[in-house]
Amino acid sequence: MSDGCGYDPEWWKAPKAASIERKRRATEAAAAAKRGDTFLIVTEGTMTEPVYFEFLKGDLQLYAVHVVVISGRASDPRHVINTAADKIKEHERRRRKDKLAVTEPQKFDHVWAVIDTDVAVRNGIWSNVKQLAASKKVSLAHSTPCFEYGLLLHLQDTTRGDLVDGTAAKHVVKAELGREYSTNEKTARDAMPLFMPHWPAAVKRAERVRQYHAEAATPDPANPSTDVDRLVSALNDSAPEHAKKIIR
Repeated sequence: MSDGCGYDPEWWKAPKAASIERKRRATEAAAAAKRGDTFLIVTEGTMTEPVYFEFLKGDLQLYAVHVVVISGRASDPRHVINTAADKIKEHERRRRKDKLAVTEPQKFDHVWAVIDTDVAVRNGIWSNVKQLAASKKVSLAHSTPCFEYGLLLHLQDTTRGDLVDGTAAKHVVKAELGREYSTNEKTARDAMPLFMPHWPAAVKRAERVRQYHAEAATPDPANPSTDVDRLVSALNDSAPEHAKKIIR
């Protein structure tokens, strides 16, 4: 309101509101997902990965967001991708027939396959895996050599070169934890609380590792590396504002 002399003591409010709105739009544009987006996540592992995302859903309070985590039909990453694609087709068929349960989303905004690259690289099919994912419109959250490298990033910042395969990576995680670790479900559940407080740090570390390999022109898939952080970031972006751990 003007003071009668033409001066408005609250002149700054409109520019500030406009600035806040610009920042909000820029943040949304940079986000990997929108609040409330739905996810279908298909994992290669049947124990550790589903348990990890179960804990993450709880930490991000994604109770009102449809995040469906299932295991693929087999450990071959191609089967994991096909499982995701088939699930989406089946979901769409049921939607058209109005047979979706009231608890199911009308569609999935994001479809991800969580896979390891060690076997695919060893068998010379990594290029086929990427091509299949692109053709099926499934995003890859891949880890080299395996998912445990991403868990290791929860504990330390490392690009150590001795993670030659999944077995080696699991041994390193066990040593860093200083306790039993395996892909057994009970052991994974017991160990997961040791990782979860550090997942925001793991996201930042994975981003730095990706930059490190980009600058070094490391052949794809870079060993060690992980893209699981991209999926985790998207889940964070879909969470309620008060539950987000990473603010862009």
